[in-house]
Amino acid sequence: MDSKNVQAFSGANLENARDHNRRVAIEAVRVNGTLSRADLARITGLSVQTVSNIADELVAGDLLVESLVQIRSRGKPPKLLSINPNGAYSIGLQLDHNWLIGMLLDLSGRRCGELMVRVASPTPQQGLPALEAATRQLVSNAGITLDRVCGVSVVMPGPFEVDQVLANGPTVLPDWGDAPISEWLSQRLGLPVYLENDATAAAMGEHYFGVARQYRNVVTIFVGTGLGGGVLVNGQPYQGTFGNAGEIGHMVVYPDGKRCYCGNRGCAETYLSIHSAFEHLGYPSAPAVYDELLDRFGSQDPELQTWMETAATVLRILVVNLENLFDPETIVINGFMPQPILAELERRATPLPPSVSSRRERAAPRLILGAVGQEVAALGAAVLPLFYSFGHLTPVGAAVPIKI
Repeated sequence: MDSKNVQAFSGANLENARDHNRRVAIEAVRVNGTLSRADLARITGLSVQTVSNIADELVAGDLLVESLVQIRSRGKPPKLLSINPNGAYSIGLQLDHNWLIGMLLDLSGRRCGELMVRVASPTPQQGLPALEAATRQLVSNAGITLDRVCGVSVVMPGPFEVDQVLANGPTVLPDWGDAPISEWLSQRLGLPVYLENDATAAAMGEHYFGVARQYRNVVTIFVGTGLGGGVLVNGQPYQGTFGNAGEIGHMVVYPDGKRCYCGNRGCAETYLSIHSAFEHLGYPSAPAVYDELLDRFGSQDPELQTWMETAATVLRILVVNLENLFDPETIVINGFMPQPILAELERRATPLPPSVSSRRERAAPRLILGAVGQEVAALGAAVLPLFYSFGHLTPVGAAVPIKI
């Protein structure tokens, strides 16, 4: 194999690193297409014996397949490892104020099914059965069974497990603060269920499917009904102690600004969010369909122009603060906000003020418009169970499956 065209991965020759090494092996094969065992040992840094044991285990578990390569020469033909796309599946569910979006991926990361269900600020009593039904529908539509699914990830607006004032504002879903989401769904489905905020999932979505594929240290600014941030460090989601890392919607940008439901003044999402846009236009709450924003954007509506100017200023402040905090390779802006408006906000935010990221030798733009679209968080959510199943992380909200 031509070593110049092989992407390297780092394994660990430690007995307690077995799960990590499994993920490294699967990811190395997935990214490089096909690998011999010798190639896999070389690019991961694992011993030949360790790779042989892992490969045997993954082939036996139908996660990898091994095939002979026919060559016109003497000697034993080599065997190449490749991903078995049907070896495992993963489901991501995004629950927001207006939509439940579901995605089904196979082990290669290919989309095998998706759905969108209209909801209206669902409570746990309404939303939990809807999440279960969406999971079963995705599985049924794909013609597979639940035992082929390695896990389900549910993503929704944060923050999680916080004071009731924060848990019941206009930009979060009502009464979900202490809902047993992972435990309830895990019992009903018999699967591992993970809980994550939508902005972190959006960062994973851009990292695996969008504009951040070549970056490992990324921050996402997710503009939804509210405002959230997702942080990837070395390609892994950074969650914080309680799963609320990146809650940038409540970063104060104007100390004497608008009053926020959290009790502070001048929080970022009171200026940069779908809710704030409709509030500025005189709506009591954000409607389910954002055609009004697009219509006003297309007609250069002066009220929307005023909102965008302020929102772009807040975006500029956030980018500089996030760069100084995390020193990322780039920052991506995406979310439910219509793409043309996000593009205009990105344009108006530049040129950006100085920060630790404003250096001459930069190759990547400091701020990039996301490429996946409104389904980015659901796609990122579908990646997470695959990531956790073959990795060494213990995600916030993970529940041990309970057989029923």
